[in-house]
Amino acid sequence: MIVGVTGGIGAGKSRVCDVFAREGAYVIEADEAGRAAVDDPAVLRSLAKTFGRGILDENGELVRRELGRRAFASMEARNRLNAIVWPTLTGKLKDRARNALSQRPERPVVIDAALILEWGDRRELCDTLVVVTAPESVRVRRAMERTGLSEAEVRERMACQLPESAKVEAADFVIENAGSAAELEARALSVWRQIVRP
Repeated sequence: MIVGVTGGIGAGKSRVCDVFAREGAYVIEADEAGRAAVDDPAVLRSLAKTFGRGILDENGELVRRELGRRAFASMEARNRLNAIVWPTLTGKLKDRARNALSQRPERPVVIDAALILEWGDRRELCDTLVVVTAPESVRVRRAMERTGLSEAEVRERMACQLPESAKVEAADFVIENAGSAAELEARALSVWRQIVRP
């Protein structure tokens, strides 16, 4: 079984995935796969060609913040970034999920990814979709604290994601994260038990 966990920036999906991991799931982080994807030499060459050599440092390594600044400058730039990175990224996620299941077929695999729905048909990546929600003001504050981005930068990234209502509509399970850490953990455990029950 492959479980996708998604939610807007700052919603708390990674905390939910931590609960699932403690319950025995193998968690694959899309952010980690994304970093591996942009480090792929072919992807890096395409990014530099598209966004300019200024996204690379003197050693030819990616300056992620500069890529983000250029890629989030317009919808057209974001679309170019996505066209370059997403095929490699989703390929890496599928490979990691297949490898994990081939080693331990009985252990559920969880994919922690903010953009599962944006990538297309989520059924190509997961069997069950969990969406984590939180009020927008809370998500902005959490994202600023976690990433060091400004409020404007966080809201820019939020605008690039599907609205929370669209994610909820596509969900098999919804976990609201508007209260304490203990409340979130209890809700996550309840959903996990429904997912894995015989």
